Amino acid sequence: MYVRVRVPATSANLGPGFDVAGLAVTLYNTFTFELLDEGLQILGCPEQFANKDNMTYQAFDEAAKEVGLDYKGVRIITSGDVPYTRGLGSSSTCIVAGIVAAYAFKDRYEDRQDILELATKIEGHPDNVAPAIFGGMTVSVMEDHKVTTLSLPIKNDYRFVALIPPFTLSTAKARAVLPNTLERADAIKNVSHLALMVASLINGYDQGLKLGFKDRLHQPYRGKLIKNYFPIMDVLEKDDKILGAYLSGAGPTIMAMIKAEDDKGVVRIKEELGELIEGWKVEKLELDTRGYVCDFL
Repeated sequence: MYVRVRVPATSANLGPGFDVAGLAVTLYNTFTFELLDEGLQILGCPEQFANKDNMTYQAFDEAAKEVGLDYKGVRIITSGDVPYTRGLGSSSTCIVAGIVAAYAFKDRYEDRQDILELATKIEGHPDNVAPAIFGGMTVSVMEDHKVTTLSLPIKNDYRFVALIPPFTLSTAKARAVLPNTLERADAIKNVSHLALMVASLINGYDQGLKLGFKDRLHQPYRGKLIKNYFPIMDVLEKDDKILGAYLSGAGPTIMAMIKAEDDKGVVRIKEELGELIEGWKVEKLELDTRGYVCDFL
């Protein structure tokens, strides 16, 4: 028996929602698992990652212990379109897939809250794994090692334009530049912006999104690590048809939100940014509302 798990890419933080907010988009990684009599086989990834340190295998093994899955060996085949270390939750796809597969072999692949708890334990924070599990846009709170996640009912129909650079940025490096403390005025701004952004999405108040996505906690610091980040954000800010823009996860991908009916959005953004995004990939994505999908082959 084979277990196949498809996991969506995720875009976390959404500006002011650092380690709290995230959403799933229509870009996917797919993982196929088969139990073996012995050994470990990992196919479809670079050879240096095809070992016991592989993140997908580590999550699978941890989850197997959690659900009492006694296995001797496993074959993992990976494929997909989510780029690594670009701020689109590639590590979360690996973690979620590994956990879901182990749960599936014990017929528990729909135990999403338990999967969330373990994924957060492995990942360290729920902003990426929560939307990968539940789909849509989520906000999560950790309290006493328990995760509470709510999905937001987004009123209007949006599209997301991902500006994906040809270079990477490690999460460790992106976290290292963050300040240990935040000025009270900046903290108040972030709280108010997050509240405005969430309320605007729920109520369909598009005019509040551009301000709502603004951040003072991480983007001003991480932006210095990303070539052309500040001039790119300036151009996106001046485009009246762009509802808001933010740094996806730890970066370096930049995400812009547009209305669903804005058919010229991608072409317009490419033209406006020009040489600023030379060599960058520009993808128009939709909100994934399902989260992971698991089936048996």
